[in-house]
Amino acid sequence: MDSTLTKLSDRSLHRLLEALNSGLLTSPFSSLTLAQLVPQEQSHSLLDELRGLQQSGLTAPLLAAMVRILLQQREQLRAESGRLELVMTGPEPPGAVIRDTGVVVRQMFLNATHSICICGFAVYQGKDIFLSLANRMLSLPDLSVRMYLNIERPYGDSSPSDTLIAKFQQRFRETQWPNDVRLPDVYFDPRALEHDEAGKSACLHAKFVIADSRQVFISSANFTEAAQQRNIEAGVLSESASLARDLRLHFQSLIDHGHLKRLRWH
Repeated sequence: MDSTLTKLSDRSLHRLLEALNSGLLTSPFSSLTLAQLVPQEQSHSLLDELRGLQQSGLTAPLLAAMVRILLQQREQLRAESGRLELVMTGPEPPGAVIRDTGVVVRQMFLNATHSICICGFAVYQGKDIFLSLANRMLSLPDLSVRMYLNIERPYGDSSPSDTLIAKFQQRFRETQWPNDVRLPDVYFDPRALEHDEAGKSACLHAKFVIADSRQVFISSANFTEAAQQRNIEAGVLSESASLARDLRLHFQSLIDHGHLKRLRWH
């Protein structure tokens, strides 16, 4: 018999696990609760499967253990295969066993042991998105965190560049970064602050995450709640250390040649 549980996406499996751990989903399993956790097209068959397993002695803690093992097996198979993995944000069609953007980013933060490198065009709702990273930094004081972020000049704004940089620093500290956690090293492209009569400027538009110089996630998703959770976004996750090295060295070269500037926290 085909198992609906094994066909669920990582996103749905993580939702199930969180619901089981929090007590939201308990035995006997409810159709109303399952409908909140998995796509509607899969909720009915999953309920039938769980009820059948329940008659054989399945309990909520056992189901949580099964889901955890299934996720661990998927991680192991992906690591062993070395292939590129598709990572998506947006509506979840039935049968799509595709990794979720928010889950992938959070796992990269939580599993990092020595370094995280982030490049993002736009950052909003940063306190929530970077919370898992901040917790990792607190548990690993030597964890190196570097960010490449865009500091833009709003259309029609003729303020001095130093003023715009100061506003960015204040907004990042107060609204985008978790409280009581050391600030990351931030670099920016000064050309984004330039303005001429034609209104032309540059933009640091790349979006990626590198964890421990071996895992690379390249995506269309900004570091916003919408991009991480709701928009239709596409990305790829790679376990290629050579790709991580090339990307890291490219941006380091941009710094060494003065194309990117370090943000000086006051």
